[in-house]
Amino acid sequence: MSTTPVGDRVRLFGIRHHGPGSARSLIAALQDWQPELLLVEGPVELGGLVPLLLDEALRPPVAALLYAVDKPRWAFYYPLVEFSPELQAFRWAAKNGCGVRMMDLPGSALLGLSVVGSQRSEVMAQLAEAAGFYDIEEWWEHLVEQRQDPHELFEAIDSLMCGIRELGTDSEEDVDDSPEDERKKISAADFEAMREAHMRRAIREVLAEGHQRIAVVCGAWHVPALKALPTARQDDAILKGLPKIKVGATVVPWSFDRLTFDSGYGAGARSPAFYELLWKSKPADVPTQWLLSVAHLLREADLDASPASVIEAVRLADALAAMRERPRPGLRELCESARSILIWDEAVWSLIARRLIVGERMGEVPETVPMVPLLSDLAAQQKRLRMKQDDTDRLLQLDLRGEMDLERSQLLHRLNLLNVAWGVPEEVTGKKGTFHEHWHIQWRPELSISLIEAGIYGNTVVSAATNCAAERAGKAVQLAEIATLVQQVLIADLADAIDPTVAKLQALSATSADIADLAESLPPLAAVVRYGTVRRTEAERVAPVLDAIFTRLCVGLPPACVSLDDDAAQDMSDRLTAVSGIVTLFDNEEQSAQWQDTLAAIASLEGCHRLVKGRAERLRFDFGAVDGEHLALRLGQESSAGATAQETAAFIEGLLEGPGVVLLHQEPLFRAINDWLVGLTAEHFDEVLPLVRRTFALFTKPERRQIGELVAGKGEHSERVMEINEERARRVLPFVRQILGLPNE
Repeated sequence: MSTTPVGDRVRLFGIRHHGPGSARSLIAALQDWQPELLLVEGPVELGGLVPLLLDEALRPPVAALLYAVDKPRWAFYYPLVEFSPELQAFRWAAKNGCGVRMMDLPGSALLGLSVVGSQRSEVMAQLAEAAGFYDIEEWWEHLVEQRQDPHELFEAIDSLMCGIRELGTDSEEDVDDSPEDERKKISAADFEAMREAHMRRAIREVLAEGHQRIAVVCGAWHVPALKALPTARQDDAILKGLPKIKVGATVVPWSFDRLTFDSGYGAGARSPAFYELLWKSKPADVPTQWLLSVAHLLREADLDASPASVIEAVRLADALAAMRERPRPGLRELCESARSILIWDEAVWSLIARRLIVGERMGEVPETVPMVPLLSDLAAQQKRLRMKQDDTDRLLQLDLRGEMDLERSQLLHRLNLLNVAWGVPEEVTGKKGTFHEHWHIQWRPELSISLIEAGIYGNTVVSAATNCAAERAGKAVQLAEIATLVQQVLIADLADAIDPTVAKLQALSATSADIADLAESLPPLAAVVRYGTVRRTEAERVAPVLDAIFTRLCVGLPPACVSLDDDAAQDMSDRLTAVSGIVTLFDNEEQSAQWQDTLAAIASLEGCHRLVKGRAERLRFDFGAVDGEHLALRLGQESSAGATAQETAAFIEGLLEGPGVVLLHQEPLFRAINDWLVGLTAEHFDEVLPLVRRTFALFTKPERRQIGELVAGKGEHSERVMEINEERARRVLPFVRQILGLPNE
């Protein structure tokens, strides 16, 4: 490929995208050369957002967000922090009357292409290792980010990158985990070639316009590809066939943790908080300031961190740097000295790493930033309800008896219905559970994309959640699914969505014959009816449907308990337990009696799995319908000669699931189980031991200890005479005489 040098009118400045040393050196170089136009690596659409990025009310970190209007899930983020060279270049240009243009591929191409694999070079890693550094990050930090003298830096970067690219790159193919992605697939090497061709096209255009002093700010890797220009026809051939889609653009808050490599951001930094310190402080002050910050955090956690320890840590960091022939301590030396002198506990170190290496900063964007209507409505509600967006995971405790907290709860439920999981509910037990809610809330930048996607349903949170619920109701085919949706609609106070969802609930409840579906629909509906008054929902709309579903369930459960295998029996046992909990929540005598009759029918059902029978009997006992003697009698019947040891063990497993106090306070049952175990043969005992151990393992440690003490006491008193009920004994004498062939008296 024939090329032509770009000439003296263009200067290339290779930077690291989020490097404080790169930013400092770039500003010095621009001030020295005074260009009339900046060409900056970044999507073309970012140029229209530069005025917003220069707003004094903007607080980095932020990100330019490009998204496909018709498919918002196709999105591209362009993060910027205070020490990003690009942001500093924008500010310098605005202050010095210099024009700014973006020169990377347009957003329509970036969003319409799906890059398969990755392109990387092992040469830099080898150079870092040869120079005695732990990895590329540490090497680059030493050479560039801690550098104070900008002279000849960019020439050195140019020379370094030319040498590395001449040695070639390795192509690393990744598995394509999105086979249904409609975007055009392209290899990483071809994608990089397209980007660089577009950058050269931009340089060629500004040269043709007659600009005399052009500064090109790009990632260091691209410098060799931009030093010489092939013909326009050659670059046009590379760029032929780029996808064209409609693109939306805005600026959204970003966070330090989303700037790291661990977040999946390829151009990220390992230590944003430390880089911020490098940007704001003099190099000689960085070690002391960082270690003092460590000491402050330790003291906040009520841990020792004396001034003498900090001084010793600073000295150790200096000594480590001197041993490694470095002018000053880097992050590696500071971490090693802190862990040697100040920090011993791994959990404490994770706090230091999160706060002082990665950082917990989240940016803010001014109200002047254009947003899609749904984002604007959410921002207004967050402001009204005093619910600040931040990226820390914090607990929000709401008292639903207060108007403000009730509205906060409704907002979070509406967002969850839209799959915008700003808050994750946490179960609250006890009496407070009726009028309290606990949420873990944490705003993540990608939630902005979820909101943009939800914008197809409406321009406000209420209208979008309402329309989304109506659409889901229309598509629902399972009763449990629509029951959960009804609960969400009522709790979220979506008045206009109640009619379509309740109508679909009534339709499915009248036709569903799936016992599992009927059972799974009960919990959300019961919660609505039980707590409707507290949450001020229209629970009376649901109560008749709930009664009908419960009645159908009671009728259909016994036949569904016949001919079950072990896995199906376990599922049915869990189902019985869940429904019993719902009946307790009902607190209705008629429904309780109906359920107990159902349990009695299951417990005496022929062909029913022993596990299910045992569970039914235990639930009857928990309701107070039977006593310990009845359970002992049933165990005797289920362990008769016709039953295998495993079948009896299954019955006991169902019988004992739950609190172990039933064995502690019901002596007849205790004796029956003990006698059964003692009477097993060695072979049968080995067969049932795993089942029995699994059953008793569910008891609490104090319960197991007390049961063990009872077993020991029974051994000592095994010959005591049991009290005999003579009246009951006389009732069976005629049958015994008949069996033995003796005349009746």
